[in-house]
Amino acid sequence: MKKVRISTRKIYYNYAQVDVFVPNTVQDEDLQEYLDANEDLYTDSIDEQLSYHYMEFGFGLDQPGMCEKDQETEWRYDLLDENNDPTYGGHL
Repeated sequence: MKKVRISTRKIYYNYAQVDVFVPNTVQDEDLQEYLDANEDLYTDSIDEQLSYHYMEFGFGLDQPGMCEKDQETEWRYDLLDENNDPTYGGHL
């Protein structure tokens, strides 16, 4: 008998989002710098949200703004208007 090994690789992802309130004095173009300097405003909350979410099959690139195909993790921020629609944003 010949020995044959069958292998597979399945990709699952976890997605979470939290809202953070930033002072009005922070200019839109300075949001990334502000959020990088104040990670304590969101990292624990994101981790907590991730622990409640089920893993989903796929790469997660279908989530809003998630487009970094070659990255294992991806963080982004989006400035929301009064209707919770993104008006400005980028990757952290």
